[in-house]
Amino acid sequence: MLIRKCVLFLVLTVVVTCYNYSQSHFFKPSDSFNKKRFYLASGFSAVSYSAFASGLYFAWYNKNKQIGFHTFDDKAEWKYMDKIGHSYTSYLQTSLVYNGAQWVGMKDRNSLYWALGLSNLFQTTIEVMDGFSDRWGFSWTDIGANLGGNAFFLSQHFLWKEQKFLLKFSSHKISYSSNDPEIITRVSELYSERLAERLLKDYNGQTYWLSFNPVHLFTKEKTFWPEYLNVAFGYGVDGLLGARANSWTNDEGKEIRIDPSVFPRRNQYYLSLDINLSKIPVKNHFLKSIFSVINIIKIPAPTLELNSMNNLKFHFFYF
Repeated sequence: MLIRKCVLFLVLTVVVTCYNYSQSHFFKPSDSFNKKRFYLASGFSAVSYSAFASGLYFAWYNKNKQIGFHTFDDKAEWKYMDKIGHSYTSYLQTSLVYNGAQWVGMKDRNSLYWALGLSNLFQTTIEVMDGFSDRWGFSWTDIGANLGGNAFFLSQHFLWKEQKFLLKFSSHKISYSSNDPEIITRVSELYSERLAERLLKDYNGQTYWLSFNPVHLFTKEKTFWPEYLNVAFGYGVDGLLGARANSWTNDEGKEIRIDPSVFPRRNQYYLSLDINLSKIPVKNHFLKSIFSVINIIKIPAPTLELNSMNNLKFHFFYF
């Protein structure tokens, strides 16, 4: 109970502090280059990258055998969910760094340079580590997907000076109801039993979304359709227990193959509504910053699903 009270007190302290800063326009983008903000942003970026690279290595790659640098063709794996994930992450990082550079007070061109540079630094670090791992390899298609995320941000910036099409993400925990112990073991090995890891690793529970306003995409005039109400198209998968097929070799060296009729691999396509939090009219820059962070996640909403087996489903509340 004491720990909970301490955590609650810490959270309230942070919220109150941030709110006080917001009242002093700390979160408002600077009209001119601000050296103090630049040093603060640079320090935060350096610490973030160091923590990211070292944490990734010791938590992930250090557990696997290291070999000579090599490439690997993985473009057909996981029904392209991995590639979409790379584009989404690259787009997200480009957007966040650009907004951070604007907060510092950089000119637009310099903001774009920093956004592209830092985004690709983070993403290429992963690829280089993959290149020395015996389980993976440096993937040129991953690099292409990363550049695709950059291009998606840049093209909209040059066309409209804003992001009218948003890439978003949602994830939920899948309940694998199976009496086959091999499937249960495989799920645990691939996706973990911990909720946080499962949400980030399990492609079967993930959905990537393209969210946009169908009316205000073409006009800025006031209409019956709210600016913040978007339509979202989503893509997901189901039944994936392997990269290319549901077959693998277990710890005893036995090859396991799952009957496709029992555990089919499917594509899933979604149509839903979404909220663009950046279009909600708030003047407080702290709240705007909070909304911009939350805006990377698709808002749960009624959703229509069509899968590759021509099954149509309606979800009253899908995330």
